[in-house]
Amino acid sequence: MLKQADSLTVQPLARIMPVLAVESIGNVAQELSHSATQFVKGQVYAAQVLAKLGETSYQVKIDTAGHAATANDSKQLKEVIIKMPLGTSAMAGQKLLLRYIHDSPQLTFLLTSNPSHNAGSATEISSAANLIAQYLQQAETEGASSRIKATDVVTHHPQNPQLMAHHLKETIAKSGLFYESHLADWLQGNQTLEAIKQAPQNQNGSSSASLMAQQLAVLEHQRIAWQGEVWPGQQMDWDIYQTPKDQDSPKGEVSETEDKAIASELTLHLPHLGKVTAKISISDGRMRIHLAADQAHTLHTMSEQKQILLSAMTKYGQQLDAFTLSHTVE
Repeated sequence: MLKQADSLTVQPLARIMPVLAVESIGNVAQELSHSATQFVKGQVYAAQVLAKLGETSYQVKIDTAGHAATANDSKQLKEVIIKMPLGTSAMAGQKLLLRYIHDSPQLTFLLTSNPSHNAGSATEISSAANLIAQYLQQAETEGASSRIKATDVVTHHPQNPQLMAHHLKETIAKSGLFYESHLADWLQGNQTLEAIKQAPQNQNGSSSASLMAQQLAVLEHQRIAWQGEVWPGQQMDWDIYQTPKDQDSPKGEVSETEDKAIASELTLHLPHLGKVTAKISISDGRMRIHLAADQAHTLHTMSEQKQILLSAMTKYGQQLDAFTLSHTVE
């Protein structure tokens, strides 16, 4: 896994806060949508730090003049003011160059260089950071997705829960997301050279740019998104992510010493049961399960059979805090 970059080292910036337009363009939702149209993917924009808003957040003015995505748009703004994180070394008045990456799921820019080398405000761009920027541009050109798309069937034994769980674990471990971590393990004797050679980064035809973009997406969003054939003929979407601290806790109260909740969400379109989604979250060693189905008869079947699942979990020593069912409508 890539290490988090130092302050003001090139990286996709985190969540962009609502845009404050120089000219009024309506409510916040309209402002966010309209602001995205000000930018052209891959274009570099001059920007200036206006003020420090928090420990690492700053108000930044981006000059869009001359780079209009729709030059004839009468509402085209000449500049946009955005709140963004810049680490702890930025200063008011500092000038930056920002490369626009994409607008989904959120506005994302890449700090490319600093055109102003005034004393105390220069931004040094490392060679590694420039290499990351090149990879991100290449991934954008290739149309790379942040969702990992598997090329092999995960398991041929869906009726064996223990074996299937092992195969799912191996699928994520060997996805290439943790390649740098596995290299460190190899140096310490905890990984074999043969295992390192099997990583996607060492396979012919693999795109290093796409793999790096996926790694950065996981770092930024704290979410692993996977899609593939879980057993022969059965496709599955699988997301693994951290839930907000209060989302799975009664009354939003969570102890500071309690583990953050980790959620695993599976979505399958089964031949007889239709679309079924299972969300399993674990926090402080305790589990919550929520099953959703879009067909009424499937929901009825799951309700009748739930005691079998609950008994099996108790048998294997799993503490279950909650088990819920819901009907989803497409």
